[in-house]
Amino acid sequence: MNFVSKMGESDISGKDWKVHREDGSVILVLSEAETAAAGVLGGEVADFGLIMHMLAADAPIPGEDIDLASVLVVEVRADDDASLKRILSLQHDYPRLKIVAAVRDASLPIVRTLLRAGISDVLSLPLNRDELTACLQQIRDDLEKSVGKGAGLGKVISIVRSVGGVGATTIATQAASLQVARDAAAGLETCLIDLDLQFGDAASYLGLSPKLTIADLIVAGTRVDRAMLRAAAAQTPGGLNVIAAPVDIMPLESASTDQMFQLVDLATREFGTVFLDLPGSWTNWSMSLVGRSDAIILVVEMTVASLRQARRQLTLLADQGLQSVPIMIVANRVQKKLFRTIDLADAERALGHPVQYSVANDFPLVSTALDQGVVIGEIKSNSKVAKNLSSILEACDEIMNRLE
Repeated sequence: MNFVSKMGESDISGKDWKVHREDGSVILVLSEAETAAAGVLGGEVADFGLIMHMLAADAPIPGEDIDLASVLVVEVRADDDASLKRILSLQHDYPRLKIVAAVRDASLPIVRTLLRAGISDVLSLPLNRDELTACLQQIRDDLEKSVGKGAGLGKVISIVRSVGGVGATTIATQAASLQVARDAAAGLETCLIDLDLQFGDAASYLGLSPKLTIADLIVAGTRVDRAMLRAAAAQTPGGLNVIAAPVDIMPLESASTDQMFQLVDLATREFGTVFLDLPGSWTNWSMSLVGRSDAIILVVEMTVASLRQARRQLTLLADQGLQSVPIMIVANRVQKKLFRTIDLADAERALGHPVQYSVANDFPLVSTALDQGVVIGEIKSNSKVAKNLSSILEACDEIMNRLE
């Protein structure tokens, strides 16, 4: 189940996402009668290796076939509920595996049911090699597009807050906006996904009022594809793609670990850098996404309460075995005063972790940008805040081995 806990608690069990290959074979799972009737031989089709597996139309498909498959072509008997349930269960359990239904005398309702469930295509039985080739070529083209231009190598940066109100969303929106130009130089795009299902406000920080939000993608479930992801991504004038938080408050457990992982995995195939503005309470899926990240930015303020909670966050991440994910602690709203109650050295001692990055406290500039729904650079170029954020992004590139 998805366990929801308060910030800093460690009752998190989710590290169970699934990853499927895209370079395997096409597995044809047909009954004895349909295997005999098929006009398909072995070898290659559309540059896929073709493997035949003779199996009853309602029999369970061995796990080794699923692990090997890049595309799974599965026989469905329209008059057999068990046969239909088999392919629908496969689609639910392996949402990123390309599954094609092969149906004899398929009715329109059956085709609609299959396509709405996320099945990639529906072929007629007896299986024809030309029809199979056309279907697989389209899938091949889609897979190549999904990994083109470096997509599929997109980096994930998770923004975690020590406590509410430390300015994590401000840093997420402003840093992601600055990243746009860096990604554009490599022919890539940048995306910010607001995953705070209850209090997310990243879109309004950027002056956006999108028609679709993360809620629509959650409701769509396994039907989410590149086109739907793009439709939900509103774009700022500066070119940042933003998938907004829900308009209405949603329970954090509305989404599953697999579903969120699939969504972020899809985003990394579409964008060069994906920023995740995570909720203030941990769930199985948010912990899983942190584990899948290339870098974590933990935002703190120079207060006892914030540093205490940040220490708990670091302990939680260590307890979950996530020490291998680089963590950058960013002290926000740092004032340059002669006499300060807490300085960066004090913060490091309190956390037991380096605090190498800070963002200057420029309340008039930041509040004006938020009120107008624009990025800081549009109001004041070369501000101290922008320079601080650029330094953080450079450090992220170094951590993620993206610097030449």
